[in-house]
Amino acid sequence: MTQNEIKDLIESLKSGDQNVADVSADDLRGLLDLNPEGPYQFVNLLKYKKQADYPEGHSMAQKELSGQEAYNLYGMVALQHVIKRGGRLMQSNMVKLSMGGGDWDSMATMEYQNISAFFDMLVDPDYQAALVHRDAGLEATEILVSKPILNGPVGGST
Repeated sequence: MTQNEIKDLIESLKSGDQNVADVSADDLRGLLDLNPEGPYQFVNLLKYKKQADYPEGHSMAQKELSGQEAYNLYGMVALQHVIKRGGRLMQSNMVKLSMGGGDWDSMATMEYQNISAFFDMLVDPDYQAALVHRDAGLEATEILVSKPILNGPVGGST
């Protein structure tokens, strides 16, 4: 995608009805300031609702899923879209203790080969349809966009 195509995409995403990962248009524009070539790792910090909260009338509204179960429905679709675009799931962890910060239940790190792959995923109708599960399941989320500086672990035994 060209820079202008991405800028047009941001405007269309933020003016539409779909919720785009709870980020502002300025956050999305901030991605444009990064070197478009990756890889980039998006660290997703996740806090689940006790019970999923689907919109009234949604087919899942009466299923009484936990927030984590609803989010996992989104996660399965999102992972397929990341892989389809050459990305990968780097880690998925349950948070056992937060020392000095937020109250998160889990974290997942997704790697995208470039910024365009992330934007391409955002406009995919199948991906957008899965956002209802993410929104139903999450109480809060924060996404940290990072660039790897190491290619693997340092230290320890093999």
